[in-house]
Amino acid sequence: MSSDLKEKVAIITGARRGMGKSHALRLAKAGAKVVVSDISEEECQKVVDEIKKNRGEAMAVKCDVTKKGEVENMVKQAIGKWGRIDILVNNAGICQFKPFLEITEEEWDRTININLKGYFLCAQAAAKEMVKQKSGVIVNIASVAMGQQGVGMPNIVHYCASKGGIVGMTEALAVELAPFNIR
Repeated sequence: MSSDLKEKVAIITGARRGMGKSHALRLAKAGAKVVVSDISEEECQKVVDEIKKNRGEAMAVKCDVTKKGEVENMVKQAIGKWGRIDILVNNAGICQFKPFLEITEEEWDRTININLKGYFLCAQAAAKEMVKQKSGVIVNIASVAMGQQGVGMPNIVHYCASKGGIVGMTEALAVELAPFNIR
């Protein structure tokens, strides 16, 4: 991968493992300075160490995306260290398999809070900085599980609802933030 992201700053949520870790490593390899964010700072630091071992720049930030104060702190730390935010990858999420008739209100709320509210809070905090810069990229990870193929998926109704909400929010953000050169 070329270094076409040199001097760009990227925040990746849910970055301690899986897709989020992969996004962090790829962005760092492309030259971006990366904020590796998740609920475990210790696990994030392992990803940061891997990035630094490969001569990249990164920092670990513990952040529960459902808590506005922690999200604002994550953005503040990125700005404090590197002065800008160019890319936000909203990746943090959970998926619990459970039949619809057995999902509790608490399980519904937890899934919606992490998967949808978390994306909202992170996008809003990052976009405030991107508007000042008059540029930025917000990537919201959704899923085909929400029924894009015309077929719903059983036992993950709450997950499908959250990911469908992400798609709707992303489409609305694209229109609203376009005048600020935010994609």
